[in-house]
This record gives sequence, structure tokens and C-alpha cells, in this order.
Amino acid sequence: MPHAAESGGFAPVRAESRPELLAPGTPGHQIFAEPLIALYALPGFLLPLMHPATAAATASSDKVFVDPNADLVDFACRLRDTVEMISGVAHAGTEADHVAYAMRELHRPMKGEDTLGATYHAWTRDIWTWNWAAIVAGYMHGYGQFRGWPSASFRQDAYLGMVEAGRRFGVLGMPATYEDFLAEWPTHRDRDADPRNVGVLRLLALLTPSGLPRPRGFRWLPLPLWAVLSLPIRHFLRVAIIGGLTDDERRMIGFPARRLDGLRVGVHVAVWRCVPRGMTYRFGLLWMAGRARWTKPVWRTRFSAETLAARKA
Repeated sequence: MPHAAESGGFAPVRAESRPELLAPGTPGHQIFAEPLIALYALPGFLLPLMHPATAAATASSDKVFVDPNADLVDFACRLRDTVEMISGVAHAGTEADHVAYAMRELHRPMKGEDTLGATYHAWTRDIWTWNWAAIVAGYMHGYGQFRGWPSASFRQDAYLGMVEAGRRFGVLGMPATYEDFLAEWPTHRDRDADPRNVGVLRLLALLTPSGLPRPRGFRWLPLPLWAVLSLPIRHFLRVAIIGGLTDDERRMIGFPARRLDGLRVGVHVAVWRCVPRGMTYRFGLLWMAGRARWTKPVWRTRFSAETLAARKA
């Protein structure tokens, strides 16, 4: 049975190649290097999970959902890998083309029945674009909430940089302006979302002491003690969701409002708006350069050319 997204979805229009939008120093290049995107990454993982196909694929193949022994470090590494794969298309230098290729190839085997009972393949045009639009929505809204946009032109160019990144991943049909995106995205989101599926609920459980898995070596900790020790992490995750999702999106997933939410987010906003953008941009560039030079980003390990070729063999 075809998925509903196959009709009335994003227009099948490929954006024109505009590499200058991700050139060093541009708003697009800056937003992909921004540390707050990594620190408040949960909405960028949660919003795509609202799609029934993404939720089904994740629940059946993602280690942190499949492995009952997955711990806090596994979830953190999963978020890091997702952010680095997205940012790598702008910051991986000569490896950027491979990052884009790897992003497509790692989704090649993702097919089956979604959480609403429809058949899917991850490469279906509307599903692929819907997921990128969800990531764009989380990134742009979160950056605007915590950092604020210095100008309308900066915001537009940051969005166009994300459109260019999506084009490299094979995404079709993103609206031409951010204003158009804000007008169109809720319609696509509301038509196709299964907002309280098992994947979304699993991520929301991370905000509870029992749902946030203890790190290996600390599983002996009694739950009441873990509840106290994990409070800063759970606070951070909560602020990420409040800042990264719109009011409508939080209502869709059943995220409960609390009296002090505004104060919590306000403190984070005040901190981020005191830090110069140039400082965090340089830090992000150093982080990506350091990962590429001294460690092994995920596109050189699990998603290397050799690993992906072995998958297809």
C-alpha cells in the first residue's frame, strides 16, 4: 500500500547547485559549525522520527533502539554521529562528497512497513525530503530561539545553505525561501506525521530517570540516586526540546508543559546571546578539523566506502 506522502508532497524540483552558499564564512557554513546545534541536537533527531517510515526503520535497525543494553554513551554517540554526518557535507573538506554519498547509501536497505501499516522505502522522494525538512525545521528554529538571527538576510542565507546541503544528499522540492518553508512545512508535517509512535516515545523517555539508561559501569546505581545525578542531563534535554520544537510540535508529541519552562529556556538563551558568534564558529571549525585529523569520524568507520560496499555485496 503506498504511503500518503506519495501524493500532495513536496514538489519534485531539484535545487540549482549553489556551492557558494556553503563557502567558509557564509551563514550556511556557520550554522553547520555552530556548537549549540550539537548540544541541543535532540529535536533534529526527534522531528524526523515523527514520520512513520523513519520511526519504523529506526526501531528495526538503529543500535540504540534495537540493543537493550544501549546506554547513555551510545545515545550520545548516536546524536554526535548524526550531527557530524549532516555537518560533514559542509565541513569534511575533500571528503564532503563521500559524506553525501554515504548519507544516501546507508539508507539504501531501509524499507518495510511503517508504523501506520504502509509500505515504504527510505529513498522514496517525499519521505527523503520530509525527513530533511524536519531536520531543517529543528535546526533553524533552535538556532533562532537560542542564538537569534542577526538579520533577515543571514536567516535566509542560512536556510539556503541547508537547501544546498540537502541537494547534495539528493533532496528535492525544498521551498525557495525560509518564509515559504515556514508556510509549507506544517502542512506536510501534519499530513504525514505519526507523532506518538514508539520511536518518539523512546526519545521522550530519556527525560525520565528510568528511561535515561545508566552508563556501563554505573548500572548498579539505585534509581533515586541516578535521578539526582542525571538531573543536569535531563534538564538539558528538556530545554533542547522546548527550544527546538514549536508549540504545535510539542503538543503533537504530547510533551507536557511545566511552570518553569520559560525560565529554564531563558537562562540558556541569555548565555548563548552573550557569546560572540565568531567565537563559537571558530570552535566548531576546530572541533571538525580535530575530529578529521586525530580521530575517526563515522564516515571513515561505519559509513566508509569499504563498509558501504560490503553492505551491497
